[in-house]
Amino acid sequence: MSGATRPGLRAHVVVRRDEFDLDVDLEVAAGETLALLGPNGAGKSTIVDVIAGLADGAVNRSTVRLNDRVLDDASTGVHTAAESRRVGVVFQDHLLFEHLDVVDNVAFGPANRGLSRRRARAVADGWLAALGISELAGRRPSELSGGQAQRVAIARTLAAEPEILLFDEPLAALDVASRVELRRVLRQHLDAFAGPRLLITHDPTDAFVLADRVVVLEAGRVIQVGTPDEIRRHPRTAYVAALAGTNLFTGEADGGTVRLDDHDATLTVAVTTVVGPVLTTVSPTAISLHAERPEGSQRNVWQSTIDLIEPLGDTVRVTLGAPLPVSIDVTPGAVSSLGLAAGSTVWAAIKATEIHVRPV
Repeated sequence: MSGATRPGLRAHVVVRRDEFDLDVDLEVAAGETLALLGPNGAGKSTIVDVIAGLADGAVNRSTVRLNDRVLDDASTGVHTAAESRRVGVVFQDHLLFEHLDVVDNVAFGPANRGLSRRRARAVADGWLAALGISELAGRRPSELSGGQAQRVAIARTLAAEPEILLFDEPLAALDVASRVELRRVLRQHLDAFAGPRLLITHDPTDAFVLADRVVVLEAGRVIQVGTPDEIRRHPRTAYVAALAGTNLFTGEADGGTVRLDDHDATLTVAVTTVVGPVLTTVSPTAISLHAERPEGSQRNVWQSTIDLIEPLGDTVRVTLGAPLPVSIDVTPGAVSSLGLAAGSTVWAAIKATEIHVRPV
């Protein structure tokens, strides 16, 4: 990490774990949302604990700088207590105070900053209005739905005026409808927050919709960094391709064609200069579906059966079976007009120019 001071978060997170040693460099600029994406057990929540000041000091060897302050530096013994960090955290399990009603939950941070109870509750009322949940002010946490509780948790965090926002799987415990709605709310308030924002998630949809950049983490190491579009278009490993919903195949290129490993299929590609082993990727938005065999110039056309149809917000993901198992993103209108359903037969087509080939 550079020694220059500039607004935002810079952290070198080093934590000894039983399964592996976590060793990750992170930099999040003021006004930027960075998503840390990876499977359960990859070390994501440990990073939240380190930045928030909650990590076990016996195994934590990290350095954390937030704006002009050094919060942790294992080499010099610096450790700032969690309550002195001005770090706002929203967890998967909202962790609201069960003995307080909603307005007093949200007023907790302002009151801790020294505001009178009346002024703290006025600040809380403002944030409840901003989150569209003023009607919940007098309820206890036990009277809230999952989506309502997470909105209250977000309001409580923002009311405390943190310097950084950390969201640790904030949508994971919600049903699909609540997740879609809260994702929209999160996007609005992330964009309005001037400081750095770090989103921890195992769900690529959350990462790609909410983040400016994505860091993919596996077994305590960063395996790819990029914008959501870069991650989707150019996955570096099969794991990243699966996360991004990108179709990835290994194969053998031979001047304009790729014979795929493990599948009885050969693709025609636009790149004619590559020969030998390759990784072949196709975006799920680059494949078209048809009720009848399509006419035209598309070189890669085949018939298949639909294995799965899964709604994903504004799109629907269709997964095909043999001879070439691929995921395809279509609109709900296309599902209706084509009569798509699990078990139905369709034609799929890919233009050669939409197939990306990388030597390995």
